[in-house]
Amino acid sequence: MGDLIRSKDWSKTPVGDVTEWPQSLHTTLGIIIKSKFPMFLCWGRELICFYNGAYRPSLGNDGKHPSILGMPAKEAWPEIWDIIKPLIDQLLAGGEATWSENPLVPIFRNGKIKDVYWTFSYSPVNDESNNIAAVLVTCNETTDKVNTQRKLKESKDQLEFAIEAAKLGTWDYDPSTNKFTANNRLKEWIGLPLESEIELTDAIDVIADKDRQRTIDAIQRALDHSSGGNYDIEYSIINAVTKKTIIVQAKGKAWFNDENIAFRFNGTLEDVTERVVTRNRIEESEQRFRNIIKQAPMGITILSGPDFVVEMANENYLRLIDRKETDFVGKPLFDSLPEVKEAIQPLLKEVLNSGIPYYGYEFRVNIHRYGKEEPTYFNFVYYPMKEEGGVTSEL
Repeated sequence: MGDLIRSKDWSKTPVGDVTEWPQSLHTTLGIIIKSKFPMFLCWGRELICFYNGAYRPSLGNDGKHPSILGMPAKEAWPEIWDIIKPLIDQLLAGGEATWSENPLVPIFRNGKIKDVYWTFSYSPVNDESNNIAAVLVTCNETTDKVNTQRKLKESKDQLEFAIEAAKLGTWDYDPSTNKFTANNRLKEWIGLPLESEIELTDAIDVIADKDRQRTIDAIQRALDHSSGGNYDIEYSIINAVTKKTIIVQAKGKAWFNDENIAFRFNGTLEDVTERVVTRNRIEESEQRFRNIIKQAPMGITILSGPDFVVEMANENYLRLIDRKETDFVGKPLFDSLPEVKEAIQPLLKEVLNSGIPYYGYEFRVNIHRYGKEEPTYFNFVYYPMKEEGGVTSEL
């Protein structure tokens, strides 16, 4: 830009030949050209444009450079004149320097108007008589920064929306300062005012006694680098005010520095009370069902899948076929009773595929039991056990 300024015929511009320039203009241009910070100068009553090499990239690959060098600012910047003229007028009227951070100032570059963000300052430049002779603009384009911040905010908003929609509690712990932060939902679960500060001890104290120590142990494991930093545990919270109990699923991750020391530990809490209660009821129902089978006066077994794996068999069934539970349960039926495969397997397949029960009365099979193989007669039912959706998976 220094070479370009020196080679230009300034005699054809309002500032006149270089030999006629005041020392203040020479001095100001010397400062601008040597600076690595983007600078733009509007000189004299006509506000003639000068700029340095650091400012050059902001003008784009084609368009204003180098044509606006020596051009009045009003002609050089028609698309933003209504934005910058008040700032210039304020300075020329004796006002103080201005500072603007990240405003949108669209400019024409690369053949079109582009949305560009800047951080800039407008300052007065005095001449030899200490009168204001020009306006110096020091500026930095912040378009990438603003766009990045906007994307981060959008991502943050989307994350907050997802957290809110999922009704999650969130927490963040700094092990080095012992500072613990939580969102309002977690504070409500704990029983603290929303505006209050929260300590790690507040979150631990409301954990049910039966769960507290194993939760503390899980936190310590997560903060140990050898664990990988993963944290996943289910426990109960008792609200400090209402005494209401909820069951939560805590999931988190500890982050470590180069010395393998945890510097951050954060994650989420989900209220899984209803899910756990339902799961417990199902487990209780399943246990009652199995107890009924075990105590039934007839022989009962449960067979699973196309291989007819024995899920369980009660004592009466094991006695009838003369087999030990350890040799029978958990294995395909016909591994333990190969002698009945030819007679029984077609019946089982038909029930499994059709979902229709099979009733056998005085059904004869040869079973090896009590030390010998003998013909044996049974009355029995093969009954399909259907999953949700009507699919038969067990007999």
